[in-house]
Amino acid sequence: MQKDYKKAMEEVHLSDSARARILANVKKVYEDSSGNEVSEDKVVSMQGRPYFSTRRKGIVAAAAVIVLLIGTLAVRGQFFGTTDPNDIKEPVVVENPEEEIWVELDSIDDIARETDCKTYTLSNVSKSYKVKKVEVAKEQKHVKITYKSEKYKDKILLEYKEEENAPDVTEQFSEHNELKTEKIGDKEVTMYGDKDCDAMTWQQESCTFAVTMSKSCSMDKAAKLASGTKEKDHEKPEKKEEKQEPEKTISRNAVGWGGGEHESSDKQRREVLSKVFELYGFRVTIQDPAQNVVYKLVKNFESFSFIYPEVEEMKGKRVVGYAGRDGSPPGVLDEFTDGESIFVNGIPVQIYVNDDGEEIYTFTKKDINFTILVGEVSVEDKEILLSGLMSVIHISLESGETDEEEEEPEETPEEETPEDDKVDEYREAVQNIQYAVADASLKKLSKYIEFPLTIKGLDITVASEKEFQSLDSSVIFPSEWVDSIAAYDTGKIKANMKTITMGSGSNSLVCKFKNGTVLITELSIEGAPEEPTPSPSAE
Repeated sequence: MQKDYKKAMEEVHLSDSARARILANVKKVYEDSSGNEVSEDKVVSMQGRPYFSTRRKGIVAAAAVIVLLIGTLAVRGQFFGTTDPNDIKEPVVVENPEEEIWVELDSIDDIARETDCKTYTLSNVSKSYKVKKVEVAKEQKHVKITYKSEKYKDKILLEYKEEENAPDVTEQFSEHNELKTEKIGDKEVTMYGDKDCDAMTWQQESCTFAVTMSKSCSMDKAAKLASGTKEKDHEKPEKKEEKQEPEKTISRNAVGWGGGEHESSDKQRREVLSKVFELYGFRVTIQDPAQNVVYKLVKNFESFSFIYPEVEEMKGKRVVGYAGRDGSPPGVLDEFTDGESIFVNGIPVQIYVNDDGEEIYTFTKKDINFTILVGEVSVEDKEILLSGLMSVIHISLESGETDEEEEEPEETPEEETPEDDKVDEYREAVQNIQYAVADASLKKLSKYIEFPLTIKGLDITVASEKEFQSLDSSVIFPSEWVDSIAAYDTGKIKANMKTITMGSGSNSLVCKFKNGTVLITELSIEGAPEEPTPSPSAE
C-alpha cells in the first residue's frame, strides 16, 4: 500500500502558480504561529475562539488540496499504477430486455398477411363466441386472441408465443391453484382454478400456449377446448379458388348463368327451394356425390348447377339443369338439333346436339320436366353418364311423393272424432308448419310448439319460445330434415286422427290435434351435434 501511495504521489504534478499559492499559504500560517503580525488584508477575522489553531488550519487546507488531487487522478484511472489512457475501461452498460411492442390487427387472417407468426385458433369454442380482438408482438412472435360471447357474458383469451417454455406466458399462473396436469392428445395440459378450471397452459409444436376464461368451466370442457387448438390452414382460399375454376367451362346456352357463381350457402339454398315449392309445388335437391351445388330461380324453373366427379370425362365441367312443369326455358335449346333418343332406367331421354359437339338432355320424371346441359362430352356409354346424373337428383312433391319410399306416418285414432269442419284448420296449420320449416324460421315454428319440448338427436329440452328461438337455426334445420318435413302430404290428415308424424324415423316431428289447434310435441333431428347449447367456454 505504501508503495502504491508513493507511486501515486509521484504522479501528482502542480502548475507553477498553484505551487506558489500553496507555499505562500503554508508560510503565512507558519509566520502566524511564530507571533509575527499579519496584515488584515491577508487574514479574515472570526468571532469566538477557533476550534483549530491557525497553523493547524493551514496544514488541513494543504492536506485537502492533496486529497482532491488524488481523488481526481483515481477517477481518471491514474491511481495505483494505471497511467495509460488506453487502459481505461469504459463502464459496462446492462441493457434491458427487448420490450414487446403490441399491434392490434383487424382479423385473425391478418396474422398471416401482416406478420411472420403462426396462426392458431380455438376450433372447439362455441359458435356464440366471436373474435373481438387480435394483438401481435411481431418481433417476439407473441399473439393474443380474445373471444367474446354476448350470450354467456364471457371472454376467452388464447395466448401463444413461438418459444418453448416461454416464462412470460407460463409464469402468469405461478400463484394460481393448480388443479391437475392431463395428457390431451400429444400435449400435457396443466389446469388452474379453485374448483373448476379458469386457466391452462401447455407446450405444442415449439410454442407455449395459455388460455384464460372469465367464467370457469369443468375440466372436461377445458380439455375439449384445449384439444381443438390447431394451426389455421392458410391454403384454403387457394383450394376454394381451384374448385371455382370449373365454373368457367359452363355451357354458353345456360340461360340465367354467368359462370362465376359460388356454391350456395344453406340460407340461399333454403330461400330458393322454399320459393320454388311455394310457386310450383315441388322442389329438386342435388345430393352426393355431386359437389359445389348452386341453386337459382330462373324464369318459371328451378335451376341448379353442380360438378359431377364420378365420371372421368366430366371432371372440370359444370353441369347446369332446369326443372319445371313444362318444357325448357326460352333460349336454352337455341342452335341445338334433335339427336338420338335413349332409355335410362326405364325413362326416355332426348339428346340435343350442336355443331360444337355440345349436348343437352331432356327427360320427364315424376311429372317434372328436366333439361340438363353438359357441354362438350366424349363419353361412349351415355346411359351410364345419364344414370349417374339422374341418381343425384332428388324430387319432393306437394303431394308428399318423393323419389324414395317413406314409411307411413304414424296415425293414432281418437276416441271422440273431431268435427269435420276442423280438418281444414288442421291441414292449414300443418302447412304453416311446413312453411316455417322451409323458411328455417325459429320464430314462426315456435308458435306451434307445446313447451317444454324435447328435441331428440340434440338431447335437450327447451322450456319456452324465447329459449327455442335462441337456438342455432343451422342446427335445428339441416337440409335432410327440412326435406323430410316439407314432403309430408297434408291431404292424409283425416277427421279421426289424434296425432301425426311428419317425416320419418330420426328426421321427423310429431304433432297433436286438440280443440282445433295443432301443437308440436316432439322433434327428432338425425346426426345433430351432441351439444348444441354448450357451456360458456366450449361447444
